Amino acid sequence: GQAWRQASVGTAAIIYMFVEPDYRKRNVGALALEIISAIHSNQGVDFTILVADDNGSGKLIEWYEQYGFKRAPKLQSLLGSANKEYGVAMMAPTDRRISAAVKLKWW
Repeated sequence: GQAWRQASVGTAAIIYMFVEPDYRKRNVGALALEIISAIHSNQGVDFTILVADDNGSGKLIEWYEQYGFKRAPKLQSLLGSANKEYGVAMMAPTDRRISAAVKLKWW
């Protein structure tokens, strides 16, 4: 059989992040995510979670996916709303090596 090991995982959340429209094409959002990820990593956090709310357009969700965030359906009712009316729950590793080395069943 396969041995399973339970691990302690640290998570932190981005509660609110907004980039003014005039600055969106200047990579300000990408820089903010990079800084937040570095802070979370230095604090021993393994994953960053958030709720992306783009009023149903899908553009913000796609943008976060470009930066390693994945939809987290098992966190949806906890973080957002079950019907996604108030956004889509997402998460990303603070260290990009995690996603290559670990398969998470609940993503």
